[in-house]
Amino acid sequence: MADGQEEGVKTMREETIIQKILEKAPYAEGKVRRERRIEFKIPAERIRDFLMLLKEKDFESMMQITVVDWPNDGEYELVYQMWSYTHAVHAFVKTRIPRDLDKARMPTVRDIYPVAETYERDAHDFFGVYFEGNDKMEMPWILDDTEQGLFPYRKDFDWIGYVKKKYKILDRFDEDKDNYVI
Repeated sequence: MADGQEEGVKTMREETIIQKILEKAPYAEGKVRRERRIEFKIPAERIRDFLMLLKEKDFESMMQITVVDWPNDGEYELVYQMWSYTHAVHAFVKTRIPRDLDKARMPTVRDIYPVAETYERDAHDFFGVYFEGNDKMEMPWILDDTEQGLFPYRKDFDWIGYVKKKYKILDRFDEDKDNYVI
């Protein structure tokens, strides 16, 4: 059997899972990334509907919510990583939202997957994404009070300015250097 045919046989299970999900979610796009890895792209306003559907389709666990900053596109990409113990398949659910802080908002999904509370708070602390309905958005989380509102994982975050301000006693800091060792 040629490599392509063998890979096709290996991913038939994943293709069947995608097909069954897309029958209930025609607004989504889905594809097989490779064996045991599938991916969906959905509109941001449908995230709750889609994650409820995934839960019904035996994606029992949320593994993580990650944020990718695309400053040239003016967007954040949120990646909800889901795991199915039943199917032994990892699903990546991607959606995009504006990265402007006043528009970087998503509905919470912690009522669907309670662990989302942690990941939503991470995304809020480090990127400024606000998850509406998560009543712990304003509570201190990982960053110090003085670091609240800085959103240090944004690509336009001024790391050198931050280090200069926070660690004034660094003897290695030199204004004329092009590169810094911190």
